Amino acid sequence: MPADRDRIVLWPTYFDADCTRRKGRKVPKKMAVKSPNVEDIASAVKSLGLHFEVEKDKSYPTFWWKKEGRVLVEKKNSKSKLIREIAAKMGK
Repeated sequence: MPADRDRIVLWPTYFDADCTRRKGRKVPKKMAVKSPNVEDIASAVKSLGLHFEVEKDKSYPTFWWKKEGRVLVEKKNSKSKLIREIAAKMGK
């Protein structure tokens, strides 16, 4: 896996339809999904052909008590573009 500066961190909160933008959702409500998890994100990243690593014991800072995990993805494009591509894959 590349160095930390060459990776993008993706949290399930970024794609959660039940979460507000203020609390951390990064995609429009129409692209968000109900109760996303790291396996959903990993599956979408895998379908894009990118290298990734799943860390299940991590917590999104806003929800520090929830151990939802995160996905570290190699940086190929901007973070916002990657998030939208993944959200599109997860919505299918």
